[in-house]
Amino acid sequence: MEIVFASGNKDKVKQVKLILGNLDVKTPGDFEIENFEVEEDAPDLKGNAYKKAKALFDIINKPTIADDTGLFVEALNGNPGVHSHRYASENPTYKDNREKLLKELEDKENRSAYFETCLCFIDEAGVDHYFYGRLPGVITKKEAGDYDFGYDQIFLPEKSSKTLGQMSKEEINEISHRGTALEEFKKYLSGLSL
Repeated sequence: MEIVFASGNKDKVKQVKLILGNLDVKTPGDFEIENFEVEEDAPDLKGNAYKKAKALFDIINKPTIADDTGLFVEALNGNPGVHSHRYASENPTYKDNREKLLKELEDKENRSAYFETCLCFIDEAGVDHYFYGRLPGVITKKEAGDYDFGYDQIFLPEKSSKTLGQMSKEEINEISHRGTALEEFKKYLSGLSL
């Protein structure tokens, strides 16, 4: 089955292809759509995931998935939340975002946080379906690990002695919020083909 993933983020695309290994995962680039971007101005993850999936579906008219992920920090009233990607500025590096978050947590004892992903799938009939994944943990006081993606170097998952930044991609996929949402999506698809 061919699925189009509405993202130009190479790190995300690699992760999705790894998890959905038995599916033919395409990207906007495969349809000569360069720099696919959608303004993520919805108030929640579900709204942003839908906007991205619908925008691409309307162009190519093929089954499409898109996700939106946020890091929700308890001591910051759930921030950065839906603004995780552009937390430090309009076009920040991963490091800019991590540094801003660490600075805001300097005087906070409660460092509980969770990642949440909402995956939107628009099927060939144009009907939208949603799948969720959540990963609880804490924000560390300093960066650890070589894997420089998002907030991974400062996020220590529950029951783990390593930050996401210290894990292999395979280890991350086994526990991650995006991995969980994609596994739920896979279960849904396997139910369709029974």
